[in-house]
Amino acid sequence: MGFLSSLPLRAASLSAAAAAVVLTVLLVAPTSGSLSGAGSATTSAQARSAVVTSTSATAVAVSADRDGGGYVIAASNGGVFAYGDAAFHGSAGNLALAEPIVGLAATPDGGGYWLVAADGGVFSYGDATFHGSAGNLQLKQPIVGLAATPDGGGYWLVAADGGVFSYGDATFHGSAGNLALEQPIVGLAATPDGRGYWLVAADGGVFSYGDAAFHGSAGNLALEQPIVGLAATPDGGGYWLVAADGGVFSYGDATFHGSATSDINPLLVDQLADTGGAGQVIVVDAPNGASTTATLSAYENDGSGWYQAFASLPAHDGYNGWIPGPARHEGDNATPEGMYAIGSTMYGTTANPGTRFPYHHLVCGDWWDEDPSSPQYNTFEHVACGETPPFAGASEALWTEGNAYPSLAVINFNTPPAGPLGSAIFLHSDLGIPTNGCVSVPYLGLLEVLTWLNPALHPVIVMGPDADIRSF
Repeated sequence: MGFLSSLPLRAASLSAAAAAVVLTVLLVAPTSGSLSGAGSATTSAQARSAVVTSTSATAVAVSADRDGGGYVIAASNGGVFAYGDAAFHGSAGNLALAEPIVGLAATPDGGGYWLVAADGGVFSYGDATFHGSAGNLQLKQPIVGLAATPDGGGYWLVAADGGVFSYGDATFHGSAGNLALEQPIVGLAATPDGRGYWLVAADGGVFSYGDAAFHGSAGNLALEQPIVGLAATPDGGGYWLVAADGGVFSYGDATFHGSATSDINPLLVDQLADTGGAGQVIVVDAPNGASTTATLSAYENDGSGWYQAFASLPAHDGYNGWIPGPARHEGDNATPEGMYAIGSTMYGTTANPGTRFPYHHLVCGDWWDEDPSSPQYNTFEHVACGETPPFAGASEALWTEGNAYPSLAVINFNTPPAGPLGSAIFLHSDLGIPTNGCVSVPYLGLLEVLTWLNPALHPVIVMGPDADIRSF
């Protein structure tokens, strides 16, 4: 038994040991209440991608196939996701559930599975047979999991307080109902011969009954999301735990095959049409084209996938909202939509805060040429201190803008110039008001972004209204 806290999982998850698989389940602690109609329901198969309709859904259970080649993960909204050679047989994703799905168990041949809801209602798919439910019981705590017997002739349901209920040819081997649990039970998995089972708690603690052997737990990990389910290997020599974000952890002879983290809560960067081959992407997502506020999120790809580098930041954009880059013109006070590289040099009126990019500490005479008629249009220019350059009337004396430009990154819009589309589009410190076309974020957040950006990873910024940003 162990204690589970909260572990930062990226777009995949950790595993602990190695090798094989079985068809059992585990689940998440649900909300209490009652699902209308305990019984069997079958829906037509639907594409996995069609099931992922809500980014607020969480993984609630995992069930492995008998040959160890894959497993199925169920989400709280009834969505079902198959990995490896596991087959998709249907889901409750199109049902108006009164209470969330909390558990999943596969039939012996992998030709079907059962889903169970928080009130004990059981739904069967493929060749799974309905054997009964707890939907007619006055439960002290909601049902949180389900496991099938080896021949599929029965199953066990488990409640959050550790109570176990058996149906069909399932035999009762004991429960945690008499224990003072630190965290609620969230799932159940049976041994290969059906003469025992494991219970798992939200903190990753594992409890074994009958002939079930203890192989380890997630109790020593700092988990970002609670454990919600468990599945055993075919020989009972190991098991997997699954977390609410879809992360999978393997113990004993269980083999890691992948996780559902990005399927259940896909990162915005994974939804973009293109990232330009960048290893770092800043996304500035605005509610609509007229909005002067947005959210800035930063993502990095570590070779195994994208992950969010730090918490999202509130941002301001132009007074006139957003406009496609090619339609913009100098002085329109709109922020250009699109994907752009980060300029090769960062600037600021303060000393270098520790950027990886080359950094120029602004001094008297440092300008940004914003005159469309100038040969140096949309470039950094330095003149002697006190000298007034010919482009001064339409341009910005950078060294005088300490409030906005303590440090900044250049967004390479209209670089090199393709006409008077606009200039001096920066990522800079927020003044609490919309900008003239730049993107601004709070100063401490700005420093976090600027010191994180790495020129070796060829970062880009993708920005615009939410309805358009995925198509750039």
